[in-house]
Amino acid sequence: MVNRSSTPRTDLPYLRRRVKPPLPAAQPEATANPAAVAPAAAAAPAAPQPAGLVLGRNAPPSAANPRAAKLAARREAARNEDHEVGLLFPAPGIADVFELNLRERVLRLTALESAVGTMVVSGSTAMAWESTRRVVGGADAAGHTAGSPVKTSGNRPLVGYDGTAALVSLRHVRELRRAIFINRSSGTMGVQLFSGATVALPPVAGGIQLVLLVHRIGNVLELRAEPVPEAWEDLQIWQEFDFTMTHQAPAGAYGR
Repeated sequence: MVNRSSTPRTDLPYLRRRVKPPLPAAQPEATANPAAVAPAAAAAPAAPQPAGLVLGRNAPPSAANPRAAKLAARREAARNEDHEVGLLFPAPGIADVFELNLRERVLRLTALESAVGTMVVSGSTAMAWESTRRVVGGADAAGHTAGSPVKTSGNRPLVGYDGTAALVSLRHVRELRRAIFINRSSGTMGVQLFSGATVALPPVAGGIQLVLLVHRIGNVLELRAEPVPEAWEDLQIWQEFDFTMTHQAPAGAYGR
């Protein structure tokens, strides 16, 4: 029979109720003094970085990824070129000018026109070029050459003659610093782009000949008509515009 009396028995020790130990006193709240919480805040772990590929434009390139570093360098160069072009004075485009002459002496191509296809200069009798590495060379329509050629990654000349037409490979325009084209014939010298846009330079008149100076500024090409005396020879014109031919070492020197 179960004893349901409310009075606990004291004669049996193992039936006594266990007394739980008292709970610890509550800790006081953190002080409002900022100096007291500063060490704890400084010791807080940093936020985890997202894993995987980071596609942000401002993400720093990884030293272990040369392709990312190369792309970042190209973006930085493009920003510098845009800034350089933004500092230029306004100039007409090739669609605004029919002829470069003593009155209309300059035009500027757009970034797209300066980088697509091939620029064809017809009617020139001689030319010279200079790369961004300061490699200078020259040629005439008869096939004579001077200085050093500039080859692109496809092993083609950056600037060169194809028959009587002078060609500038705009796909590799960032390797070009400037080029000059001379016309000693009685015909007109013309420039044509991949888009079909053209501009002409008149022949010799009144003892003055106009040479075409193509100069790259940032990511655009600027075309200028520069007057020189008709009596000047090609070499004198190159020297006047500081085209000093560079010379390669003989091929046998590399085989030692």
